[in-house]
Amino acid sequence: MPRASGSAVQIDCPLKFERWMPGVGAARGLSAQEPGHAGNAYLLSVEGEAMSRVLEAMMPVLGRVLREKTAQVRERKLEELVDFIAGQMVSPSDLDLRMAQRIAVRHARVLKEFGFATAEQLADLNHSRAANRNALVDNWKKRGQVFAVRHRDADGRMREVFPLFQFENHQPIKAVQSVLEALGAQRSSWKLALWFTSNNGWLAGQARPVDLLTSSPDAVVQAARRDADGSAV
Repeated sequence: MPRASGSAVQIDCPLKFERWMPGVGAARGLSAQEPGHAGNAYLLSVEGEAMSRVLEAMMPVLGRVLREKTAQVRERKLEELVDFIAGQMVSPSDLDLRMAQRIAVRHARVLKEFGFATAEQLADLNHSRAANRNALVDNWKKRGQVFAVRHRDADGRMREVFPLFQFENHQPIKAVQSVLEALGAQRSSWKLALWFTSNNGWLAGQARPVDLLTSSPDAVVQAARRDADGSAV
């Protein structure tokens, strides 16, 4: 219950979580950390028998979740380390360098022609009041309505940006979601961007899908499905 103290209001909390120091622990009758177990120790104090029983019941579940999450993070970090080491060991050939240069030019052309925005900028354009400025676009991404590409900003940092051809009046174009459903599992984000902005033989006059997203959305979706059925990505 809130407890008034002068003009301030204090709220009691049934749980207290604090760092445990060996010297202090001895005074409280706590045993020292077991040999061979590195890491920090913490003391969790619970007020009330009912809360104590609830916490005791939750501890096995919490421990399992933490172990699973730790294993997932460790595996991801290991994969990133392997990728980094492999990247340092492989020297690109002249052909690889020329190909990378051509692809980089195509990426730059896409962003220059159609523009791009960050999640925060799209939130502002939609007058979102959410405290989390990524929440609106994160929701679109989870629903498969839009996709992002990686782009280095003016400060040299890699960031996720959203090509603006996916939007009309700052809202996702409906046909984009259907295209992502057809191609998203097959292609990386940049390959998706290039698919939208390249001439397509399934469209009349080998038009670019991006030019027909609002005028002929069904034709664009059908082209994506045909490419998904017969493309080697």
